[in-house]
Amino acid sequence: MSSLSQQPDTPCIGICSTAIGDDVCRGCARTFGEISFWGELSQAEKDHCWACLSIRKVWLAVVRPLHGHLEICPHDGSESARFTLRDGGELRLGQPYLDGERRLLPLRYGENELALEVSLDSWPQQLFAWLATPGGEMTDLY
Repeated sequence: MSSLSQQPDTPCIGICSTAIGDDVCRGCARTFGEISFWGELSQAEKDHCWACLSIRKVWLAVVRPLHGHLEICPHDGSESARFTLRDGGELRLGQPYLDGERRLLPLRYGENELALEVSLDSWPQQLFAWLATPGGEMTDLY
């Protein structure tokens, strides 16, 4: 890095959880493939990865209190995420968006959908309450 205004060569922050089996690093939010082949990626591929990191960090924060496995699902220049819970359930996470002052994250669990307001400090309680509703019952969340 030649000046303070440029981004670092890599998003790595030295806390790599892919070494313990995660597909998405809890430290930098890159996928195992992005980390493994970073030196071989084109600048456009690296730029795309950098652009995706802030959204991935939101997803990582939301699934952190749950037990399971996060996977990034690319879609024509965009991404979503799939989180497989230990009980086999699947939580789908979409792209966060703004609704006025509210920052919302679209979620889907089975047939249930929720726009989780991640701008509130109470979002974890909202998430757990939603996951425990009829039709979306889960066990062993903690």
